[in-house]
Amino acid sequence: MELTRSRLCLLVSLLAWASCFQGATSELDAAISQCQELAPSPPLAKFVDELPRLKDIRVWVDQQIIVGAFKIQQKLHRDLPPTTLYAYGTTYESASYPGPTIEVIENVVSHIRWENHITDSQHMLALDKSIMWANPRSGGVPTVTHVHGAEAHSTSDGHPDAWFTAAGDHGNAYTTQNGTYPNAQPPTMLWYHDHTFGISRVNVLAGLAGLYIIRSNEDSPDWMPKEKFEIQLVLQDKQFFYNGSINFPNVGNSPTNHAQWCPEYFGDTILVNGKAWPYLQVKPQMYRFRVLNAANARVFELSMENANLSFVQIGTDQGLLEKPQSLKILTVAPAERVDLIVDFSTVPGSEVFLNNSGQAPYPEGDAAFSPESTRSVMKFIVSNDVNQNASITTQTLSMIPAVLKEPEALINTTNAQWRSYFMFEMDDPNGNPLSSLLSNLTWNDPATETPTKGATEVWEFINLTPDAHPMHIHLIKFHLLNQQEFNLKLWEEGGCDLFNDASRCLVGEPTPGLLNQVGPKDTILAMPNKVTRLVMQWTAQNGGDFPFDPTTGPGYLWHCHILDHEDNDMMRPIKITRQAHLFASLSNLPASPAPGRSRASPIQQLPSPPAILAIAIAHATVAIFTAMT
Repeated sequence: MELTRSRLCLLVSLLAWASCFQGATSELDAAISQCQELAPSPPLAKFVDELPRLKDIRVWVDQQIIVGAFKIQQKLHRDLPPTTLYAYGTTYESASYPGPTIEVIENVVSHIRWENHITDSQHMLALDKSIMWANPRSGGVPTVTHVHGAEAHSTSDGHPDAWFTAAGDHGNAYTTQNGTYPNAQPPTMLWYHDHTFGISRVNVLAGLAGLYIIRSNEDSPDWMPKEKFEIQLVLQDKQFFYNGSINFPNVGNSPTNHAQWCPEYFGDTILVNGKAWPYLQVKPQMYRFRVLNAANARVFELSMENANLSFVQIGTDQGLLEKPQSLKILTVAPAERVDLIVDFSTVPGSEVFLNNSGQAPYPEGDAAFSPESTRSVMKFIVSNDVNQNASITTQTLSMIPAVLKEPEALINTTNAQWRSYFMFEMDDPNGNPLSSLLSNLTWNDPATETPTKGATEVWEFINLTPDAHPMHIHLIKFHLLNQQEFNLKLWEEGGCDLFNDASRCLVGEPTPGLLNQVGPKDTILAMPNKVTRLVMQWTAQNGGDFPFDPTTGPGYLWHCHILDHEDNDMMRPIKITRQAHLFASLSNLPASPAPGRSRASPIQQLPSPPAILAIAIAHATVAIFTAMT
């Protein structure tokens, strides 16, 4: 039996889920609009607050620091009362949103003790208890911190089930609050954020996020803007009540199933470094901007309003690009980082606006979530200052070298193991999304991703949903191999089988990614109606062995970084093994895989298509039963 949309929907409809897969974007958009009709934020003047410079903690020797989570109040706009937040800091007095930027040195180990000082009996934002979550026995607000993009042992990776509370409750994967980070990877900007099972979306929205920068001498060549000319930008969106508190949905999109959960959270106010639509005074010269999208779900398409200005992207999630790339529009998905150069020397004495044209949900969008207020990000005020000291050379784009680093060795995929995954949404009979899953498996299903330490693998994501999904893999970096169109309509009509022959629904030839996407990544945007392929090696970034044993501890994970999706089971465990995992030999492998490719996939590893249908029915039953009890 082929796993086609019609057959799957027919079976699931036995439980009144006749519309379990919704291909029509208009129906999905309507459902989301009903979910999140939040009262708009109070009118706030733009560009009245100066961009804050983020606090930093320099961990430049092998030492331990303590970073805690605290409940604080902070002004996010001149005309908005202080907002109650959860925030990171070394003390209550120093805690801030975003948290302090932790700066470390390449190959110098850092030790961070993560503490939880949030004593609330329950979360300040609405929690949906119909979805699986940490649920501490004594109540409280659980936290666990993940350093996103770091090579670290799984006990230091911020495993979702390693959460703990101020009262001492903890999850079943908890072993320690002391994180050890070897920093044995190229200089780059990572970030740290809460990763607690089932409530990442509310903890990060409440403020639990900050930057983590790995530095070295190679990170600061003479041409690179430094110190006051290097600026970090953390982008988020929120919605506010008139009293300054965060406006978060209290009623879900399908209340009989999920009381509070919504498919995505979008705010109508854009914040940069914890200020709504700030301004920054700059000199007419070159600046380095290191940008993080820390939003729950919003994808930013950034551009400068002045036609004379472009972005020059020099780096991505896991370090420098091989060559700089000049861009007019830059797409940044949740959890992605970009390293940019902007030269203001061509526009002295002007005001330059940083704008956003990204639709929400991305890419098609719903007008309700893309109000005019989300089109503005911040303003740059360029001075007329002219350098009068002839001995000082003003940095301009002409100083950027044509090659930023030695080319990385190409990864040979001849003997790589290929893994194939499909993404889809389960809907209720009214077309309201109930969850997004990866190959119809949940977080609590046994690990099917069991890579061998040192192995080379190619992963492909088949996106059957109308949304783009930023996919993040813990521990390692990867490279975008290619993308290919997928004929969704043909699949819906039964023209191909996701188990054995999805290739019949492929359209045209694979295309390489954009030049600014082919650098070292840990998060990639998988577009709808496309197959996105990644190549990775389960080794340390230097090509050698990890400075720890990745096969021990609670393990790693991969997930969608739309936090609302991640919290509702769009997340899967990874268990690294010392030798090839034999489970693949039991799978329903294609009769004639492509030459040189060995395939193992959770799709193919399940005994038969009816088994995956049974899982879908079981998930439907659990969701309905949970909502009724």
